[in-house]
Amino acid sequence: MRKLFVLVMAFFLMVSCAPKKEEKAGEYLMKIGDKVITKEDIMAIPDRERHRYVGTGGIDRFVAEQILYQEALRKGIDKDPEYLKTMEYLRKKAKIETLLDREIAEKIEVTDKEVIDHYNKNKEEFKVKETGEIIPLDRVKEHLRQMLLMKKQRAAYDKYMEDLRKRYNVKINDEAMKRAVEMLSAPMQ
Repeated sequence: MRKLFVLVMAFFLMVSCAPKKEEKAGEYLMKIGDKVITKEDIMAIPDRERHRYVGTGGIDRFVAEQILYQEALRKGIDKDPEYLKTMEYLRKKAKIETLLDREIAEKIEVTDKEVIDHYNKNKEEFKVKETGEIIPLDRVKEHLRQMLLMKKQRAAYDKYMEDLRKRYNVKINDEAMKRAVEMLSAPMQ
């Protein structure tokens, strides 16, 4: 698990620390060892990861990752076979996530009307057992919106996968898959 964590961190750092042309003196945000960190390095961080560097501790976290990245390079981690295998796996996962964001997540929304209608049709779900009091909509609205969004996204995902399975004509060799799953679940040495 620890090895995977280090490899995942290295992946994100690779994205944010891609080699850049040498910047002129004074135009950098920070310098760590011989590495100049520019605004472009910061902007190269994927949108879904930027929240990690905002607020208290964000700069410290960024600096720590830069130092760890340089140390990983110094120790040759970028040439390690397990690292390379993990990177290929993470590239596939990133492509899948991007596809799902574009095909499903970005296209689904929940309107205020849907939230209100669900609340009104299911008021019993929002009753406090001890008092019998109904929790007001304004206290559960955002939670309800997220729940409905996840439900709609799940339905869209299921439909999308059903369509893709038909398009790609999926066939599974049950016996071979069973053996492969057993290999995956065997304890690592």
